[in-house]
Order: sequence, then structure tokens, then C-alpha cells
Amino acid sequence: MYRIGLTGGVGCGKSTVSSYMAELGIPVIDGDRLSREAVTPGSEAMEAIRRVFGPEVFLPDGRLDRAKMAKLVFSDEDKRQALNAIIHPYVWKRTEEGLIAAQNDGHRLAVLDMPLLLEIGWQLRSEAVWVVKAPVDMQIRRVCARDGATPEEAMARIRKQMPTENKLHYADVVIDNSHSIAATRRQVREALARVPGCVLPKE
Repeated sequence: MYRIGLTGGVGCGKSTVSSYMAELGIPVIDGDRLSREAVTPGSEAMEAIRRVFGPEVFLPDGRLDRAKMAKLVFSDEDKRQALNAIIHPYVWKRTEEGLIAAQNDGHRLAVLDMPLLLEIGWQLRSEAVWVVKAPVDMQIRRVCARDGATPEEAMARIRKQMPTENKLHYADVVIDNSHSIAATRRQVREALARVPGCVLPKE
């Protein structure tokens, strides 16, 4: 199966690209959704988090105390690595299950929609890396509009990620999402037309 690793910084519009690819009938595996799934009560990952971090990072109803965990991992690199060592294997296990299901359904192409694709080295698990880009000022405006963040908060989130300029070094395809949705979709279709075995529905 041909796997496209799709990534991009916060506010670049990666979801615009992945949503369109899903509209075209391509299976999209959403890394953000799987990361959220990993920290739902009863999951294997939650049991491991409790063993490693103790009960103090949990709320009385059994849910993860996200604020407490965030404060903990952002202030302690060892703790951050320990959390990643729990979450990332879970996400990859579920990703593999999604890929197998897609292949069994007859799909020859799938998209790994992963914000941290490059940071955790999963570009090595993809046949091609697609990077969605947009100017930083546009990223800030989008994050503020979407999440109600201040410009300073949006910028802080952007700075925590690998700079887009660095991501572009890994890119087989670059999607410039700074113009119209139609322009973005056109770039996606043009890039997909070059993917071996990809047959697109007519517009």
C-alpha cells in the first residue's frame, strides 16, 4: 500500500487537505484523533500512564487531568519522553490496524495525517511526505479564530513545533494553503495524479 505522510504546522490547514482527500475516497488515518483516543478511560495507554505517572495525573472520574499532565511534561523532558513512549506505540498500533482495514477494503493508497510525523521519524513509514504550508501570520490568525487563542498563545504553540522551513527539507510534495480552497484542492489533485495507481473521481 502506498502511504502518504501528511503533516504541517498548527494553523497551516492540514485538515483542509486531509478532508478533501477523504472526500476523494482515500482512507485518512487521523493521528490527532488516535492520540485523543489513547487517553480515554479504559484504554491500554491510560493503564500504562497510571503505572508510570501515578494516580495524581487523573481526575476523580478516571479521566486524564490534561492540564496537570501538560504542565508536567512541558517542564520535564524525561516525563515528556516517558509519555510519548506510551502514546506513540498506541497510535502506531491503531494506525497499522487502519492500514490493514483499508487494504482489505481494496484501497491501494492511504493518508497518515500526523502533526508530528517528522518529529517522531514516521516519515520512514511513508512512501511520500506531503507538507502543508502557510505564512506564520496566517497561521496565527487561523489559530486565534479557531481556538480563541491570543496571538501570543498561538505563536507559542507554533514555536513548540518543528519550523515549517525545516519540514520542507523532507517534503516530496508541498501544498501551499495560503490562497483559496479551490487553489489548495487543485494542488492536491495535481499531486495525487502523480501517485502510482491513484485514480481520481472526475470533478
